[in-house]
Amino acid sequence: MENPITIREAVTENDAATFWEQLHMYFKRDIFPDPNDRNREYFLSDSEYRAHVQKIHDRPEDRCFYLFFHRNGRDIGFAMPVIYTSEDGKCFVMEYCV
Repeated sequence: MENPITIREAVTENDAATFWEQLHMYFKRDIFPDPNDRNREYFLSDSEYRAHVQKIHDRPEDRCFYLFFHRNGRDIGFAMPVIYTSEDGKCFVMEYCV
């Protein structure tokens, strides 16, 4: 296959910081382009939205993953799925951007 896309997990602190930086850029650009949108503040908040997601990321079961899509030596997107291993592997994609 030519130019395959690979998926890698953000496992280091630097990876996680890059993931959240990209997620915030996505929120500002695509989801909440109006700086006065009241929801924007919540989703860009480290003490609210990020803290809640981090709890889901850090739990031992049914956790979320910070993932990057990678092709030709660079990241081209990201996803934040929650995989419910306790429910036959059901997957809920919380965020996705390519």
